Amino acid sequence: MKRILIVLSVIFFLIPFIYSQNLKLEREIDLSHFLKPYQPHFVFVSLDTQGNIFITQRGKDSFLKLNPSGEIIQHGPQKIEGEITRFDVDSNGNPVCLLTGRMTPKYFYLPLVWFDGISGQKIREINLGEMFNLVTHFQILRPNDLILVNGIAKDVKLPRNSLHLLDFNLNLIKSFSPLKEQLGDTPSLTDKNPDYFAVAPKFDPDNQIIFQAFPGAGLIRYFDLNGNQVGETEWVGRNVFLVHTGDLWFKDKDGFMVFKKKGNRFEPAGLSLKEDKGSSTPGYPVAQDTSGRIYFLGGDKSQTLKIYVLEN
Repeated sequence: MKRILIVLSVIFFLIPFIYSQNLKLEREIDLSHFLKPYQPHFVFVSLDTQGNIFITQRGKDSFLKLNPSGEIIQHGPQKIEGEITRFDVDSNGNPVCLLTGRMTPKYFYLPLVWFDGISGQKIREINLGEMFNLVTHFQILRPNDLILVNGIAKDVKLPRNSLHLLDFNLNLIKSFSPLKEQLGDTPSLTDKNPDYFAVAPKFDPDNQIIFQAFPGAGLIRYFDLNGNQVGETEWVGRNVFLVHTGDLWFKDKDGFMVFKKKGNRFEPAGLSLKEDKGSSTPGYPVAQDTSGRIYFLGGDKSQTLKIYVLEN
């Protein structure tokens, strides 16, 4: 009996410090005419500084540009260049597409192609295949306009770092790795770490920090732009996570748990985020903008773009 009373008193003490905040639905955009159903994890969404929304899906040969009201103002590119495997937008609002690689008699060609954000015309191209045997993810780090690649470089003599920072001219700035510089060729590294290469890195532009989940250890390790590991924290439940205004949000069945940075780790903030109309999660998170809006794919078939704001 005494033990029960102690437990109840602890719970009573904690309850005032655990509170919920609402995610309020601002707008919904039906994209069933463009997106394949049941594949939210293959959809790429990015935004420019004007609030325009760029969206595509893995395997498509085109992308959409929507204005902040959700109206389609561009369907690009003007000419089919190939199937899109990854997608982002640079600081000038130009879509950047990683296209399916192909082998030629002499080399591996892995095109990263820029398109004009107004006209949809192709404006430049580099071949990531010059440097990499494998690219599983890429991201444009704005406003620096650096390319973050998660993949395996060709030079087998070097430690096999998995994260690489490049400029737009394909100059390598830095390589670093949560994998602790494992040695081996491309097949052996992917065989040993299949879950790792399936997880995309996250970037916190406010603090210039790169986050990479490491499934083998159940951790998230994070780095500055010089490649220095500045901390690690538990990957809570190994759930989908966001980096929002410097905090980590971990998705669960009811919403999100918020963790704030303390030292070199993130700890529970006693805050949960839920949809304002119920306890269900709003969908699969795909993007966020500089105003704090969070973009989800929801609906019965995950073809509706739902835009939420965090209520104060």
